[in-house]
Amino acid sequence: MIYEKQTARIERLIRLINYSDTGTAEELAYKLGVSRIIIFNDLEFLKAKGYQIVFCREANSYQIEKKRNNFALFNEMQWGCSSGY
Repeated sequence: MIYEKQTARIERLIRLINYSDTGTAEELAYKLGVSRIIIFNDLEFLKAKGYQIVFCREANSYQIEKKRNNFALFNEMQWGCSSGY
């Protein structure tokens, strides 16, 4: 049961990150119904699995950085955060 809850939470976390809809760690914790410590643990778990997760202040969301190309570099220079491309 605990494993299923954790898996569902991680899947929802990844979905929110992909949509740049996490907010701060505190807001994300509220959305997922857990503490900030759990959020930080889940983010560290994802990082250990190879996800490159960063917080973008301009988007006010955690994001997954992907392989960069020139468009992404331009977008980052223009907007101050990774576009994910």
